[in-house]
Amino acid sequence: MNYPSYSFQKSRNATQFFFESIGANGSIQKIVLVTDTGIENVYNLGLGDYNALNDEIDDRTISDNRDTAKVLATVFKIAMSYLDTYPEHLLIFAGNTPSRNRLYRMAINQGFGELSQFFSLLGYRNGKWESFTPSHHYELFLIGKK
Repeated sequence: MNYPSYSFQKSRNATQFFFESIGANGSIQKIVLVTDTGIENVYNLGLGDYNALNDEIDDRTISDNRDTAKVLATVFKIAMSYLDTYPEHLLIFAGNTPSRNRLYRMAINQGFGELSQFFSLLGYRNGKWESFTPSHHYELFLIGKK
């Protein structure tokens, strides 16, 4: 992907990814977790702020570091890295608020041409999965490696 992003480190099993957001509010440690959903080959992709002092993750805070595009580009690069390691897996994700879900949809819309070269993209709405269409609103997103 050709969007500016942060470098990241990953755990040995490629289920935890760490990077540093640098912006208006200083340096904020971010973590992307890939966790089992209990559905075969479907894993949850989660993003949060990581506090190393107490080993806690906050996925509700609004960092407002004014680097959203760079953070989301990093998350997509992490998804690519994960799917390179586990190409049979699918990653499911959604915002934990309507505004975050909208933000994710807008990011996918903006990079759709490039993202669709690497990923199979699906959206969940009206009780079913469908091929991602930029003009549609989705409750969940699902990506897999092409």
